Amino acid sequence: MEYGWIDSHAHIASEGLVESFDELVSNAKSEGIDKICIICGSLKEIEDALEKTKSDTDMFDLAIGIHPCDVKDAHEGDLEKMMAYLEHPQVVCVGEIGLDYYWDDSNREEQKAVFKRQLEIANEFGKPVAIHVRNGELNAMEDVLQILESHPARASGIVHCYSDTVENAKRLFELGFYIGVGGILTFKNGQNVRDVLNIAPIDRILTETDSPYLAPVPKRGKRNEPAFVRYTGEKIGELKDLTPQQVKSQIHQNYKTLFKR
Repeated sequence: MEYGWIDSHAHIASEGLVESFDELVSNAKSEGIDKICIICGSLKEIEDALEKTKSDTDMFDLAIGIHPCDVKDAHEGDLEKMMAYLEHPQVVCVGEIGLDYYWDDSNREEQKAVFKRQLEIANEFGKPVAIHVRNGELNAMEDVLQILESHPARASGIVHCYSDTVENAKRLFELGFYIGVGGILTFKNGQNVRDVLNIAPIDRILTETDSPYLAPVPKRGKRNEPAFVRYTGEKIGELKDLTPQQVKSQIHQNYKTLFKR
């Protein structure tokens, strides 16, 4: 069976991209992408994503959750309203959730509380989680790992766009987690991600773009989009000594295992 590429993490229902949704999907299909998981961080993004994908539900899944950078601006009841969509058949994941100390660590206790609550909701619904982690002066990854050790994600999960240490990647694998590999893998200064990939079990990785951010080489500096995920996938094949079709097949199996698709 011939498989296409998968973009397991794309913000194409967000403001600035949703207006180009049809063009982005057309570009993706022309590059052999056959599955995209759309990350939705608000009710509007969920509603827009469901409306845009209703004619091609096989190609699109959704992840829903409150991003740590949005915790301060979230209104009472937002989380409950969003999580009501977890029973929708296209919603496969709670995310992206987590901790971000890069932009602001003054509300880290609030971030932790919302992260833990969303982990609990994911467990209640039997959904995996997609986790965002960004360190600042304080170590967000260590806090995430400690929370996951004390509040296990029973349906597993993925740390998206992983760029932390080899040692912490090993801790995540021991917890049953996957890592998302994005455009940083192809960057000249992305050696740490290549080091992680070298030790990562091939059945614990997923390809992603994090569109519109972090476009891979040779598209670096441009607005990222799902069509560009093939460059990351091809780099994985180069580093793991696999053909593109072998990478596609393995990523499909990993995606199916994690998201129960």
